[in-house]
Amino acid sequence: MTKMNFKPVHYLAIVFSLFTFISSVFYSKAVAEESNVYQVYRSIDLGETDVAPPKDIFISMGTSEGIKKGSILDVYRRVSSFDNLTQKHMGDHMIPVGRIKVIHVDEKTAIARADRFVSIDQEPALLPQAVMIGDVVRKSE
Repeated sequence: MTKMNFKPVHYLAIVFSLFTFISSVFYSKAVAEESNVYQVYRSIDLGETDVAPPKDIFISMGTSEGIKKGSILDVYRRVSSFDNLTQKHMGDHMIPVGRIKVIHVDEKTAIARADRFVSIDQEPALLPQAVMIGDVVRKSE
């Protein structure tokens, strides 16, 4: 039987691998618990009226989270910031996008429409100024 010779660098690699695995499990669980926009749908404009068809915003939050028809929800966009000098990730910012109003709700999902957008004079500019897939949704306070 061959005896394994572990050097300190091997132990360091094992500890680092375990740390990476454990932290990724907790991070993915925290992100998975957030409610998000998972689809944005707008029907085709056939030019029959001067009014553009509304956008339906599908969210991963429903009656099981206390949402009901008419609920107002806040929408945020997660924006990562990096220090260009040190090439380090400085953190994530939750930038307000606007508010949406629920028009249909099921147990785990809901459909909403834009209620209002945050003025770019008051918050960092997010372009396009629209709700996008992946945006974070929270109950309004």
